[in-house]
Formats: sequence, C-alpha cells, structure tokens
Amino acid sequence: MNIILKVWLKLKRVIITLLLIPQLFFVSYQMAIDKLRGRKIIILYIEELGFIQYILPIVESLKKHESFLSYYIATNYKKYDDELSPFNVSKNKIFNPTISSWLCLANIFLSASVYGKGPKSAYRVNVSHNFPVKVETYPRDEVIKYDVHFLTGPTQRDQFENMFNKFEIDIKTVQMLDIGYPKLDDLLNGDYVQENILNELGLDAEKPTILYAPSWDPGASLRSFGDQLIKELLQMDEVNIIVKLHPVSYTPESSPNFEFYTGGINWNNKLSKYEHNQNFRNIVEYSLNPFLAASDIMVSDVSSSALEFIILDKPVIFVDCPEFFNTTLKKLGQDPDLIRNDVRYNAGRNAGIVINDLSNLKEAIIRSLNHPHEFSEKRKTLSDQILYNPGKGSITSAQKILDLLELN
Repeated sequence: MNIILKVWLKLKRVIITLLLIPQLFFVSYQMAIDKLRGRKIIILYIEELGFIQYILPIVESLKKHESFLSYYIATNYKKYDDELSPFNVSKNKIFNPTISSWLCLANIFLSASVYGKGPKSAYRVNVSHNFPVKVETYPRDEVIKYDVHFLTGPTQRDQFENMFNKFEIDIKTVQMLDIGYPKLDDLLNGDYVQENILNELGLDAEKPTILYAPSWDPGASLRSFGDQLIKELLQMDEVNIIVKLHPVSYTPESSPNFEFYTGGINWNNKLSKYEHNQNFRNIVEYSLNPFLAASDIMVSDVSSSALEFIILDKPVIFVDCPEFFNTTLKKLGQDPDLIRNDVRYNAGRNAGIVINDLSNLKEAIIRSLNHPHEFSEKRKTLSDQILYNPGKGSITSAQKILDLLELN
C-alpha cells in the first residue's frame, strides 16, 4: 500500500507540474518584461497566511528606499485578496509555489519557511518565522536549499553553526547575517498601548490580563490538554483571558497543510464555546504583537512566543508537555533532554515558572502577578542572547537585501 501511495503522490506531482506549465511561461514572460525595464525581481514565498507578518515589514521597508524592485508572490492562497493586498502585487504576479524553482530570472527568493524551494540562480534567503525553539536542527535537505540566512540573534547563530557542523555543511558556502526580528519591530518601537487594545477588545482595562499563546505542534499543550487549561483559566473571574493560537493553527481546511498544522481540528470553531464568558477573548487574527502589549502574564509551552514576551520583560508560565518531549521530538530524531534544558532551544524555560500540573496554574499566576520582577534579570540576560537590532529588524533586512542586489 505504501508503494502504491508513493507512486500516486509522485504521479500527482508530475500531473500538477504539467498543468502549471502555462503559468510558468506567463510568469516568466512578466519577469522578462520587468528585467527589460531594469528591475530586480523578488519572489516572496508565503507558505501560510500567518507567515505574511514576517515578510511584510521587510517589503514595506524596501519600498521606502528602492523603487527598482518588482515583487512576485508564490503561494497556494492566491484567492485570499484581503490578506495579500498589503503587498500591492498584481494578481498576474501571484502564482503556485511549485514553479518557483524554475523562475531563473528572479534575483531574490525570500521565505519565512525552510520548506520553500527557490531558483538556484537567485539568492535564496530564509527569514526566520520564530526564535530558535523546539528543535536542534531542521531537515538537512531543506536547509541546503538556502544560501542566505537572516538570523534573529546570537542563540540562532549558535543553533545554525551547530546544525551546519552536524550536517557537515561548509559554513563558508552560506551567508549568516545578523538581522534581528522584523516581526517584532512595531511592538518594540511602542506602536501599541495596553489600555487601548483592551478597550478595543471590550475587556476591563483595570484587570490584569493573561495571554495563553501555545505552540501548534502535536504533543504541545493545545492539542494535549488545551480545553482543560482554558477551563482552569476561566475559574479566575478577576482576570482577562486572551487566547491567541499560533498562526498555523488557523490554517484553513482548504490548505494542503491543514491536517499537519491543526491536527485536523478547526480551532476557531472549537474555542467558540468559551465566548459566552465576558472576560474571555479568542483572537483569530494572525499577528500576536498587539496582544503581547496588552497582556501582563503569558501562559505557554514550547512556543517561541514566550521569548517575545520575555523580551518585553514580562512573566511567562511554562506548562510542561511530556508528550511533546517524549513522543513528538523522538519521532523527529531530536534529543528531548537537550531541547528541554538548553537555552538555545527551550523557549526560555530557565527564565520563568515551569508547572507540571494544571492544578498549579492559578498559584503560578498569582505568584507572577504579585512578583512580576522575580525573573527579570534572567529575562534581560536572555533577551540580549536572542535578539539582534531590537526594533530595527526590517530596516536591517532591507539593507542586506539591497546589498545582495548591489543597489547601494
């Protein structure tokens, strides 16, 4: 059965590729016109709609400084006009990612996912969509598809150097650039006011606010015991509760990645049963930044969102996830003890409270509310290790891209 399935999947890919030949010629024609006009071409790979927030700040910064660039979007979400509209890319320049590797006229292939495949003739640039967490290494076959990596901070540099050494990849063949985290720029530059956000959500701005921001992975808290955790939070009437899932947890059922990222669950529908609680809000939009600003305490697991909260010097409570460490990581060939204890991968557990039982959650929240500066020194130390160029990630990214294109 496995052989039949493999043959079918290979045949399916061939059929899809053949059907996309007309699109390949049309997009190539558009690129040829742009080249004749003296433009440099950038392909933006949007694997999932939630990844827009990692790419868009860079494009916005580029548009402020360089007009001789033409943008194309490789995505399976061509019909999502509202989500893609901020890029201001015409529909005839939005195409299926399958043809990306054949578009040899492109100068830059920019992706927030290691799973994109760009043309070898272009600079293939990987922009991280998180801080280094959960894994020591990415799949080797995916990593070698990129020749430029925009790094978020010193810990990611350590992670990548370690990864390249393990894979016996010559570091000299790869550019690792000290960039920062463009996604966080508006937050770190003070664009959000806590009271305003809570008022917009219809929450009591006088109450402390708890943010539950879990990872999407199998074995992490959401899939393992998310319902129970939310019920524990709802027992606390004296606080606001905001639930903000990982962007890929909102992957639509029409996506080929729906089962992979969501476990086959429509999480928006599942969480709607809690909406009758006046102090509860389930946030369906992709960006986490406003809600990081609005919240006083975060409850998380192995998500890199915890590191974003730590950068703000706010308390994080980590709910331990044995299934993730003992099952999910082992299936991925990762070392659970390393991921749990090494600051390069453990999402900041060393700088917060770790609980092993949900019955201890309320106590940990009260402790954090009463002593918000308890782990402040550890948080500040960790922040220096995980982030280059605070508030300037998009500017730095744009400058590096212009350097690659020799447009300075």
